[in-house]
Amino acid sequence: MNNKFKPALLGGGALGLLLVITVLISSFVPFIGCCNCLWPIAAGVLATMFYVKEPPTPATIADGAIVGALGGVVGGLIYLVIGLPLSILINGVAAMDAQVRQMSPDFPIGGMVLLLVGGVIGFVIFVVLATVGGVIGIPIFEKRKVTIDTPPPPQDFGSGPGGTYGTGL
Repeated sequence: MNNKFKPALLGGGALGLLLVITVLISSFVPFIGCCNCLWPIAAGVLATMFYVKEPPTPATIADGAIVGALGGVVGGLIYLVIGLPLSILINGVAAMDAQVRQMSPDFPIGGMVLLLVGGVIGFVIFVVLATVGGVIGIPIFEKRKVTIDTPPPPQDFGSGPGGTYGTGL
């Protein structure tokens, strides 16, 4: 088995760093949060780029999906451990809860529970998007051709009397 964890760590680390930077900048530039859907795709492509350089055999789409998903898990964990607490410290739970109550006053959950559920949902979305990025990265970076070894035809293929088809026997 090829080593998929090193490229996943590099791509996932980049993803986690970008997500944390986005959290820090989001209080100054509100629309920067839109990049949170682009970072995982870019991280999956980046992890695939690092992976394609390593193995001696050509990488497949499944390899790209696995490396991208692993990168999404690493980046999502970094976000959950560092980014989510930073977001709570910077924005505060009360301000986020007030925004939710403004949109839907009867929303059943609020406060810290809402942030944790949102963090877990974000984690799943990061993994899915990084997997898509890994699948996208394989056709971009894998230039080696996959050779399929076909077995040779049988020795007596096309020779011999041909059987009794059509002779009425």
